[in-house]
Amino acid sequence: MRKLFAAFAFITTAILSCQSDNKKYTTVDSTIMSGQETVYTVPDECFEYKKDNSTASLRIYGTGENKVLGQLKYQFDGKDKNSGDIYGLVKGDTIIVDYKFQSEGEYSHREVAWLRKGDQLLEGYGDVYQVNGDTKFKDIHKLIFGKSITLTKTNCK
Repeated sequence: MRKLFAAFAFITTAILSCQSDNKKYTTVDSTIMSGQETVYTVPDECFEYKKDNSTASLRIYGTGENKVLGQLKYQFDGKDKNSGDIYGLVKGDTIIVDYKFQSEGEYSHREVAWLRKGDQLLEGYGDVYQVNGDTKFKDIHKLIFGKSITLTKTNCK
């Protein structure tokens, strides 16, 4: 019996010593283990701009946080339409997003900003620069809002 126990101890030690130190660890969210989920109930918000033959539409998905996700479309009279996804942050009454869009088969990326005034979003404009093909604002604090496109809240379709 002692020989069997010694053999078992030897084999177990040998197996354990051969295992790699590169163990994979899994982090488990405690809410999963407790059976509780965090559910955000902020509804989607939709906004539109219409003037003559030009339109713009924005749908912001309700995240319940200071993060913004959504879809944006522009179709200006005499220009190519573009549409794509937005993601970014809400800072007070200002929304600043990255807009990844497609226009005439080409993909582009630029920053967009809005100032919330009640049920309206005033689009911001300012000096920009290019970084690796992406268009960014030079200084977010110097943006001018309300001089061009004003999106008005509407029912989501």
